Amino acid sequence: MPFNSAHVIFVSFGIDITPAGTDEIMIVETDLHLNPRHPAYNGTAVQHLVSAAQDYLAANGSPVTHIRLVSNRNGEI
Repeated sequence: MPFNSAHVIFVSFGIDITPAGTDEIMIVETDLHLNPRHPAYNGTAVQHLVSAAQDYLAANGSPVTHIRLVSNRNGEI
């Protein structure tokens, strides 16, 4: 089942590799600014996206252990 939520542009899955082992991750690309110092940052929308991603993983019994949000927005603060 695909993950669909407001402000989601693209979702992919990957593996983080550390000296301690590996972790499966879900990478969510968003059109939201993720830097709280940016004037267009919307903390409520970011929190809704985080909650939706966590709910998606819980509902699907996913082995994913981490969620990474990546903004496709640019701009200086």
